[in-house]
Amino acid sequence: MALGFAGITLWNTNKLIQRIEQDEKQQMELWGLAQQKLASNKDLNDPIDPLTFQILTSENSIPMIVVDNQNRLLFSNNINQRKLTQDSLGYVQKLKEEFSAVHTPIEITYKDSLYQRMYYGSSNLIYQLRYYPFAFLLIVAFIGGLVYAYYKTNRQAVENKLWTGMAKETAHQLGTPISSLLGWLAILEEDVDPKILNQIKSDVTRLETISARFSKIGSLPNRNKTKISTVVHDITQYMQIRMPKDILLEVVLVGEEKEVSINADLMSWVLENLIKNSIDAIRGKGEITIELSWDKTALISILDSGGGIPKKLQGKVFEAGVTTKKRGWGLGLALATRIITQYHDGKLRLISSSTSGTCFEIQLPIA
Repeated sequence: MALGFAGITLWNTNKLIQRIEQDEKQQMELWGLAQQKLASNKDLNDPIDPLTFQILTSENSIPMIVVDNQNRLLFSNNINQRKLTQDSLGYVQKLKEEFSAVHTPIEITYKDSLYQRMYYGSSNLIYQLRYYPFAFLLIVAFIGGLVYAYYKTNRQAVENKLWTGMAKETAHQLGTPISSLLGWLAILEEDVDPKILNQIKSDVTRLETISARFSKIGSLPNRNKTKISTVVHDITQYMQIRMPKDILLEVVLVGEEKEVSINADLMSWVLENLIKNSIDAIRGKGEITIELSWDKTALISILDSGGGIPKKLQGKVFEAGVTTKKRGWGLGLALATRIITQYHDGKLRLISSSTSGTCFEIQLPIA
């Protein structure tokens, strides 16, 4: 509707400019006829026709110059007199070229020979009307930008509420079975092998961690100065037991470690998500390397030897609902980037992806 309204307005403006140009052309042609009639007056003592006099003396906003058959300036109207005084010949020649490009000069004859030539341009009104569409389009674009920004902000607010509500409900639903499992573990401790119980306890603790992660979504989590290598070590130790044996998971430290201000639960969630994606991308044997380095920021690079992400999805891989898997909601990377950017003031980027592997990079500010 906005584009249609803008198009109609521009079309009407163009028609109005054409109408005014036609009126000005007729006005100047009438002035030329009046000047020619005055020139053809046989006796200078004869009274001038009132209509001719009125036409020649009436005011208008059209810039014009009149030269004789020797190209000498005879008359000017709505012309910068200062420039005309400073450089009469040069300025007159410039005006002649400028006006000739807009309108054909009107020739005034006397006794079948050229007597005068009138050059005229367009009035300021036409120039203003020509620039008006650009100003109008800028206003329409500005209003459109405001509407789009409002729509996008409102949509993000709705999405945030949805994320928060879903996360809180998940944490609430996990709470009851976790409490029950802890009770059953206390009973089993009397009769079951401690090694088995330790593995069960580890998984229950993991469930508690997952529940804690979800409960933090939607509220500003506590951040503490932490060595990121500790978080990486914990998550890799947990994942190595549960990932295929043909996949090698390696951690590489480059340089002297510096502490970062993070929430360890949420950061381990991000790392777990990226590692799981790498595992899913590797079919058969492969490698996953987590490289930690520190400079002005802390960098965590997750590299894998998987099949990569299709090019058509690489630009929107962090959007909710985008996934390369046959199963899944496509929420992992969307949540991960929110955790890194909104809660940790960092960046999560896809550095590269091809058939030979993929590299994600997490950038965190030094504490």
